[in-house]
Amino acid sequence: MNPPRILRLALVLLASSSAWAAAPVAMPIDDFEGELKGWKFIGGEEFPGAKGSMERDATLARGGAGAVRLDGDFRGGGAYVGLWRDLEGLDLPDVERFRMAVKVRGVREIGVRLVDATGQCFQSKVPAPAGADAGWRELTLHVPDLVRGEHWGSLDDGTWRGPAKGLGLNIGKDVVADGRGSLWIDDLVAVPYPAGTPTLVACTIDPPAARPGLGTRIAYAWDAEPLGVDGSVFVHFRNGQGQMVFQADHDPAIPTGRWKGRVEYGRTVVVPKEVPPGRYEVVVGFWCGKPAEKGGGRKPFRAGPASNLAMIEPDACRVGFLDVRADAPAPPLPPVSLDLTGWKLTFAEEFDGPLDVSAWGPGTRWIAHTPYSGDFGDAGFADPQPGFPFDVKDGLLRITTKKVDGRWRSGLLASVDPKGRGFSQALGYFEMRAKFPKGPGTWPAFWLLSVDRLKDPKDAPTTTGIELDVVEQYGVNDHALHATTHWWFPGGLHTADGDVALVPDMTADFHTYGVMVDDARITYYFDGRPLRSHPTPPEAKRPLYILVDLALGGGWPIDGTPDPSVMTVDYVRAYAKN
Repeated sequence: MNPPRILRLALVLLASSSAWAAAPVAMPIDDFEGELKGWKFIGGEEFPGAKGSMERDATLARGGAGAVRLDGDFRGGGAYVGLWRDLEGLDLPDVERFRMAVKVRGVREIGVRLVDATGQCFQSKVPAPAGADAGWRELTLHVPDLVRGEHWGSLDDGTWRGPAKGLGLNIGKDVVADGRGSLWIDDLVAVPYPAGTPTLVACTIDPPAARPGLGTRIAYAWDAEPLGVDGSVFVHFRNGQGQMVFQADHDPAIPTGRWKGRVEYGRTVVVPKEVPPGRYEVVVGFWCGKPAEKGGGRKPFRAGPASNLAMIEPDACRVGFLDVRADAPAPPLPPVSLDLTGWKLTFAEEFDGPLDVSAWGPGTRWIAHTPYSGDFGDAGFADPQPGFPFDVKDGLLRITTKKVDGRWRSGLLASVDPKGRGFSQALGYFEMRAKFPKGPGTWPAFWLLSVDRLKDPKDAPTTTGIELDVVEQYGVNDHALHATTHWWFPGGLHTADGDVALVPDMTADFHTYGVMVDDARITYYFDGRPLRSHPTPPEAKRPLYILVDLALGGGWPIDGTPDPSVMTVDYVRAYAKN
């Protein structure tokens, strides 16, 4: 039995490539041999007057039994008609180009729309291939070229964030002859970025010794070439017997499926408290967890000439050694630089009197749930009752988590209610002073969310939400402060930019945790010391509200969590420039 034509096409393309690294395998989308699935006709109804249709044409095809045909008639008005293919569910990587066979009648240019993973739409036009009015011609749509033009929706910043979620092709009245035109399409495939071989140019471990419960920082420099798939950098710490004892895997900020050129960054490594003293070999490589037939597994790379780099396996490089010992010095922190001179206090919760809180509002300073009704973690957030989960005494707020009727319960405070009423502020400095509970499974946090997301329909949000995690601390490590910026895009896509800072024990004393959000940058602080900073995205310039909570879990087991556990908060404040 012969395989279907679209499969034969893929096999031919595979056979013509000497190796995966030499030429990417085209991924079939549609050969139009059967009924149209996943396609829909776009009538351009916002500009009335156009007539058009989309249908499978069994009388004209390139070597098979059918193609898709788009007809447009603009003699009565209108602007365009098109066809649209939803690409979700196809498990496409971030492709470099789309390729198809086209034939036209009376069409000079073809409109193209691409929607990225965030929902941002990019629009451009390409010339119809020469000779396409006489017969089938190949048309290649290079994604990097297509996304340089008009764009709208979602972030609306002109930056492509793949993979593609949708592809549209259209014809318009300004590119057809005599007010009418037709476009045929066949054998549509997606071509991933060609898989290259990155080079690890430099990798430094500083400091080269770390104390259990603290850690070190590793800086990476790559001469990047696309791997063909988005993968992670694995970082394994092996003992003298070659056994992996712990790891610090991460995803580079630029997806490896399309990264290119010099890529440099650093990552903090937290050494678990239970790691025994000793010397550990540090081994680096690439890994993609997809099935093998979709590019999964380890990926090849090269090591540069630096003396500390040695390929010890075909796809693994030793970058040095880390000495774990109890007397290793703690990593230094930057000097104090926070200066609020000229700033005014806009929100001050000093906990000097009864806590103004209700379950859901309105009319109270705090509510005891996330206003979007989204509990998380392994302890439900309880409605406030006398003495639980909140208790104010001597100017301090105590948030307690404990088992109630056999189930863990805890507390959360939010500064707005479900309709966004309460305190929120665009730009400024936000700070909490607190002491965290000791014990595994605890997960205290101080964070900010954008108010405008509350106005979106929950099942189909239309705006991009921002989340600034000023501090998250997991009870498995008293010194690891997680500070992260999250983006929540329409359609459920989520991305994040975060890192870990190694700080003094957050369970032993009170410390301040703050974030400065201004027009230029977002900067995270610990005791007035800047930990990390990045440019301020547009969505972070909208009003943000405050959340404080003691959750449990966060991916860590809670079978050893002390019952009860208490987070103590001295104050929560916000400032704005005068």
